[in-house]
Amino acid sequence: MVSPAGCRVLFVIDSAATGGAEHVIWSLLEGLPRSRVEPYLVCPASGPMLERYRQAAASVAALEGRSCLSPRSILQIASLIRRWKIDVVHTCLYTSDVGGILAARIAGAPRVVSHIVGRNFYVTEERGLLRMRRRLLSLFYRLAYRGADRLIAVSEAVKRDLAERRGARVPPGKITVIRHAPDDGLAVPAGEVERARQQLGLREDAVVLSAVAHLIPIKGHRYLVQAMAQVAPMLPRAVCVLIGDGPERGALERMAHSLGLNGQVVFAGACDGALKRAVVQLSRAVVLPSLSEGLPVSLLEAMALGKPVIAADAGGMGELVADQVTGLLVPPADPAALAGAIRTLASDEALSGRMGQAGRRRIEEAFSSREMVQRVTALYEGLLG
Repeated sequence: MVSPAGCRVLFVIDSAATGGAEHVIWSLLEGLPRSRVEPYLVCPASGPMLERYRQAAASVAALEGRSCLSPRSILQIASLIRRWKIDVVHTCLYTSDVGGILAARIAGAPRVVSHIVGRNFYVTEERGLLRMRRRLLSLFYRLAYRGADRLIAVSEAVKRDLAERRGARVPPGKITVIRHAPDDGLAVPAGEVERARQQLGLREDAVVLSAVAHLIPIKGHRYLVQAMAQVAPMLPRAVCVLIGDGPERGALERMAHSLGLNGQVVFAGACDGALKRAVVQLSRAVVLPSLSEGLPVSLLEAMALGKPVIAADAGGMGELVADQVTGLLVPPADPAALAGAIRTLASDEALSGRMGQAGRRRIEEAFSSREMVQRVTALYEGLLG
């Protein structure tokens, strides 16, 4: 039974960066009712989200090992579970899932919840090394998630991915779908948009598109750069701002240069929340060409700010974007289709505005941070009886 003071929950996350998973965990830390839940956290010792974590959690411990998978970290997490008398261990991100579940079982934690924010089994190629990789991933996750009492999937697509034969084969009854949401009252202060325009060197007459994502292969930026090469001759004022950093940046910069896109693809790097939202606010549309997604926070925020979105129809995208209503869906890895969608919205400000307002209404009606927090709280209490 839950004590009168509420249950003690230890969140385990192997990142303090500014991605979607980190935002979801911070939203829970910030929103959980303290009369019913006392949240603790273990995470890396540095990162842009660390201070926000510290302000929201009852206590924060820094990982002693390189990741949650290191033996030192696993033993440390097990020790924290005992010291803080944790009732529920709540993991997020795959290394945290594996290390956190193992630590929870070593320490004898009453319950373990894993929060799955992405699709791990998106590989469609079934030959050679990729086929072997898919099978190994399936086995790896199948073994890990046996130790969890409940899995939270952020979309129906993620639930299917976990349950199907090529995935982790988790029994569907063990998976609960709880969608996350953007921050309540998301807004851009007056003057921030113009400062963002000046900081990034964007012309007053530029038709701005933006993409907010880590620069990693699965996010599909290479298809966006290729699409911009098709858009540029017809819409010379179109500029695409890539917000985020990562290992693909060098290759993407070289691709943009080789395609003659200097000035029409801007690499803004990692941006703080205020600058990121300001760039989104001045955008005609927000683009996410990912090959796989769970339920992307960047698109939730864009729609909350009244912006239409252009997205690859992969994973949970179709659960968020109503095609031709709140934005445009295109096939994954298809630069020509992506270019066509960009041209449609970049050249029609009225259409872009209508879709953006429809997107804002969809977020207001169907995505609620308060509901997410209430459902997660109820899940904890249900597991503890």
